[in-house]
Amino acid sequence: MYKIKATYLPRDGMVFDLDYYFRVHVPLAGAHLDPGIVVRKIEVESNAESLLEPGNKATPCVFAVYLSEKKYVDRFRAFLQTDGVAPMREDVPKYTNCEIEWTLCEVTDV
Repeated sequence: MYKIKATYLPRDGMVFDLDYYFRVHVPLAGAHLDPGIVVRKIEVESNAESLLEPGNKATPCVFAVYLSEKKYVDRFRAFLQTDGVAPMREDVPKYTNCEIEWTLCEVTDV
C-alpha cells in the first residue's frame, strides 16, 4: 500500500484554521479529485506536538491518502501537476500560511 502525505510545515507566525480546513477545503479537494484514483483511506492528523516536550508545537496538519496500487500513485502525481488542482491551491491562503510538503512512502501493516 502507498501513502501520500501533504504535511503543512510549521513556521514562526504560523496560522492554521482547522475548522475551515475540515468544513471547506477537505470537501473541495474531494469534489475535484480525479475519479480514476481509488482511495483506500484518508486521514488527517492535527495539532501535533512533541511527545517529550509537551507544548512544543510541530506540524499543525498532515493530510494522508492511502492507495493500494502504484497506478493510483501515478495518477495522483499527474493530477497534482494539472490545472485541476487550481481550486485547492487558490484556497490554501484562506486557512494557512504554511508551506506544503508532498511525500510518498510505502506502508506495510505488521
